[in-house]
Amino acid sequence: MDRNLVLLNRNIARLRRDVRLQSCEIEQLIAADLDCTPAAQRLMRAQADLVLFIERRERLIAPAAHER
Repeated sequence: MDRNLVLLNRNIARLRRDVRLQSCEIEQLIAADLDCTPAAQRLMRAQADLVLFIERRERLIAPAAHER
């Protein structure tokens, strides 16, 4: 497997975990009636990064699929 693909998959897994953790943190802040703005901003950045990594992975995989 291509090293870039391995690194992308690792980053995607990390970001998915971060998104889940941020979502849980936001839920806890809301339940405690606290400001969740910073957590929401971190969540939006993590989601945007996740989309970029997934798109990059798809571009890496797409040429390999055409070669078959």
